[in-house]
Amino acid sequence: MDPPNPPSLEFRYDIVIEDADGRNLRLETLRDLAAARERLPKLAAQYPGTRLLLRNRFTQDILAQTDGF
Repeated sequence: MDPPNPPSLEFRYDIVIEDADGRNLRLETLRDLAAARERLPKLAAQYPGTRLLLRNRFTQDILAQTDGF
């Protein structure tokens, strides 16, 4: 039996806001890394002065980040 979501279709990348206490609030989850990298600066423009992180959802590795506090 096939898995319900083939790995290529899974949402793998999260864009999150990191607050001053280090807690994270997920803004978006995307399937494609290139799309996530394009989306990060657009979201950062909506949240000036706030640190946004692009993370791998499974490994929690930070792949990109914006400047913030």
